[in-house]
Amino acid sequence: MISGKLKKFKSGLIVLGIFLVCDLILVQGLKNFTDFWRATYPPMDHRIRSEKFHHTLAKNRVIQERWGAINYSFATNSLGFKDTTVRDVSIDIDKKRILFLGDSFTEGSGFIYQDTFVGKIAQEYKKQDIEILNGGVVSYAPEIYFRKTKFLINEIGLSFNHVVVLIDVSDIRDEVTEYLLDNSRNLIVPVRSEEKTINKIGHWFRDNSMSARLFTLARDNLAFLKKYVRRRHRTADHLNKSFGDVTEAEMTAFAVVPHFASEWTYNEKAWNAYGKQGRRKAAENMDRLADLLRSKNIGLTLAVYPWPDQILNDPKAPRHRGFWKKWAEEKKVSFIDLFPLFTKDKPFDVLGKYFLRGDMHWNAAGHAAVAQEFIRLLKIKN
Repeated sequence: MISGKLKKFKSGLIVLGIFLVCDLILVQGLKNFTDFWRATYPPMDHRIRSEKFHHTLAKNRVIQERWGAINYSFATNSLGFKDTTVRDVSIDIDKKRILFLGDSFTEGSGFIYQDTFVGKIAQEYKKQDIEILNGGVVSYAPEIYFRKTKFLINEIGLSFNHVVVLIDVSDIRDEVTEYLLDNSRNLIVPVRSEEKTINKIGHWFRDNSMSARLFTLARDNLAFLKKYVRRRHRTADHLNKSFGDVTEAEMTAFAVVPHFASEWTYNEKAWNAYGKQGRRKAAENMDRLADLLRSKNIGLTLAVYPWPDQILNDPKAPRHRGFWKKWAEEKKVSFIDLFPLFTKDKPFDVLGKYFLRGDMHWNAAGHAAVAQEFIRLLKIKN
């Protein structure tokens, strides 16, 4: 009896061993010959720590990334800027060059470079022999816009004629919570914490076993589905609608409005918590940037745009839109107001047309519309 059970146990181990070997061999094939592996759980080692500007993108990389449910790829150039392809950017140039700065909206999270508004502007301006560079990175703010520009001018010696800065509503909170300075006014850049051992083990199996990969995918997709259903139920209850009558635009609004990073423009609690201090700090950094560019005879354009929060709750946004318009007038720099693009029609129509589902960021149509506005309004004097 014992001998029979032992034989069955050994046979089971052999079958399990064969299965694991086949599993691992299959994974190596998928890694080397398909995009499936990197597309499902792409590594994030291209987003790196920087002592000079907190964080940035690794240089000269072809990157596979995931934004929510969107899988996409893009390249970075020799400056670590999002681009169409890996390439060396000339330091000196005999034609006009425009540098765009901003956060995730400007980087174009979720989209290949050609489908972002900066990429579309680059395609159009190429006809005029003007080069476009995209220095935008997720979560940047005026503190970093100034530091990155100063670095490019003074340490790299990069030549450019004009800078376009897109001030995001969330920049104000980031100025207070993310970009802290020491007594010497150096950025305090936290060291990334070590990953827990249990997480390392789980990620190793996820990245080296087909079975573990499929299990993780099923688990995560089920969690996403549950979250979607709960959000749809809450939205339906909030709007006194049936579950099936709720639109995607209404769900988007319910998912991101109100948002503490954006409601400072109309919510007194958020304004007092960080808005007042953050906007003051942002203005000081933009003053420094404007002065630096003026001393180098480089033009500056400032642009503002709303989040869904402003579209629904604060379309005039005097604390943001009005403030930066006045700042631009006083500094004698160009100002592009993108609020009318997103506030001229009914709010839910705009959210459905221009924004990703359940996200405050633009979809492909939003990027295309913003690109057209820039092409129409951007004036380059230098």
